[in-house]
Amino acid sequence: MSILFSAMTWLAPLGLLLIWQWSIWREKHPEVQFSDWLRADPYIAGLIIAQAIIIILPLGLWLILASFFIISIIFLIKDEQQRKEWMQRKFIRSLALIFLISMHLISGFVPVSEPTGENVWGTPLIEESENSPAWPASEQYVWLLNDGTIIVETHFNTPGVLNPLLSSWGAKEYSQVSGAKESRFEEAASLLDDWAGPNAFTLESIHDGVVHDYDGEKLLYTHDEVMLDLLGMHPSGEMITVWKPTWGGEMHLLSVIKVGSDPFVGNPGAQKYVVDWLSNE
Repeated sequence: MSILFSAMTWLAPLGLLLIWQWSIWREKHPEVQFSDWLRADPYIAGLIIAQAIIIILPLGLWLILASFFIISIIFLIKDEQQRKEWMQRKFIRSLALIFLISMHLISGFVPVSEPTGENVWGTPLIEESENSPAWPASEQYVWLLNDGTIIVETHFNTPGVLNPLLSSWGAKEYSQVSGAKESRFEEAASLLDDWAGPNAFTLESIHDGVVHDYDGEKLLYTHDEVMLDLLGMHPSGEMITVWKPTWGGEMHLLSVIKVGSDPFVGNPGAQKYVVDWLSNE
């Protein structure tokens, strides 16, 4: 867990919202209590309260935003007075959302911890990923084992999320939509076949999420088939990726890539590799 990232995700947005509201209160209505000023707009007060307890909220900021918009739409449809109030206060409420989202986006650039697989598999073959996006910040190490197995360990921030509950599923969906999954794979694909090149390999999902028990620790893993594009698509191996969320907003991934047909038979969920990795986390 990164203390700096946790502070940027929890305290920085909360402090910005409070300071901003305090400055408006001092300018316009210093004669009333500051707490009464905050309660005067339940939407902004709700954002501040939600940000204060974000560490216990599954999906963090994204749950806050979803709740904010759903509640707003319901009241706008049902209540004429709420529609008038929104027209009067739409600028200030929009600004509150902009401040909140901006601080969370900035927190995504905070550096992450280094992968720990070096204690298990020795010095990594690749330590710097050219394909990793700048946001969210990440670190990725790649190992090529003697039996041809490729191990990829990745740490990255989960902006807006401090609670690990459900964060694996959220990060997995983001990874698929954003293309981050393919970017991580390309780094390892360069080790699969020198003459074919990494662009000749693609991933096809076998399943997109199963919870597996790794010696008492239940973690989500995804399973993909590695396809070689050579006069048509041909299966050439498989990749299993295990998602380990942590308190404080960091996701740890372990991808195990093996060539051949059904390479994980007898080793479901890449159990052997993952248990060794978890013992050094």
